[in-house]
Amino acid sequence: MKKHFKIAYLVIAYMDPEQLKRLAARLCGTSDVFVHINASVDLEPFRQALAGVHGNGRVFLSRERYRIVWGGYSILQATFSMMEQAFQRERYDRFVLLTGLDYPIRSDEEIETFFLENAHREYIHADVVSGEQYDHLYYHASRDHRILRKCFQIYEKILRKCGKKGKEDYVIYRGEKYDLYGIAPKWALSGDCASYLLDFYKYNKGFNHYFQRMHAPDDFYVATVLFHSRFRDAVESREDIFRIIWLPEDKGAKILSQEDYGKLMEGNCLYAKKFQSGYSEDLIDLLEEQDVEEGCRAWG
Repeated sequence: MKKHFKIAYLVIAYMDPEQLKRLAARLCGTSDVFVHINASVDLEPFRQALAGVHGNGRVFLSRERYRIVWGGYSILQATFSMMEQAFQRERYDRFVLLTGLDYPIRSDEEIETFFLENAHREYIHADVVSGEQYDHLYYHASRDHRILRKCFQIYEKILRKCGKKGKEDYVIYRGEKYDLYGIAPKWALSGDCASYLLDFYKYNKGFNHYFQRMHAPDDFYVATVLFHSRFRDAVESREDIFRIIWLPEDKGAKILSQEDYGKLMEGNCLYAKKFQSGYSEDLIDLLEEQDVEEGCRAWG
């Protein structure tokens, strides 16, 4: 194992301080963890939960807090705020974006080995998308601003009634056409790629404006930038890095429990969603036992 290999985890959280504590305690055993707590919730329970977390890595609360709403641009603002905070501390070999309800399902040794063996690969599950697939791409939206959101909703209804579109499902910026790539709100990027992405976000405000006026921009922004960058050929569009067990009838992700252990161990996933206090403790205990056993094998 590379001696100084370091992962920076960027964690978006808004609920379940105890589960966030378990996640941070696990991650900071070998890595640094940057946590953004939604500005719409009380910070103190999360601060108290994280206060006693210690490891070889460190846990940092984001200096800036945003009121993140579902489908809003604010989640990108929070993500890049944490990324910038991380770069101000040191250079990292890998950046991984998670939520407070995610958790590693492989040992630290396995995760680090995977990223070391694939040091120049960028992991984000995405492909080119269009308004034919996701017709909301044809209309402006603004989840972060209530009045503007209402205006856009009314305008969209008028346009739909007239059989018209409000915008193109691609970006024209500085004379270049950017087809949209998604849907990939989670990713694991090399340090060089993350640095490029942060600089692009900071210095291309005109490009960002398109995503400030769309629904769920975090599903599209990072993938779109990377697939039009020098990192394009290094992107490996794999969905098996992050494991999600879906409920039937589009009812969202299943809250994981001990009975899901077998399914989680299928394939080569590194992380999974969705762990929650009151449901997932026994499963986490099983995963931690696996991590200890793997560590013992690794060190003889």
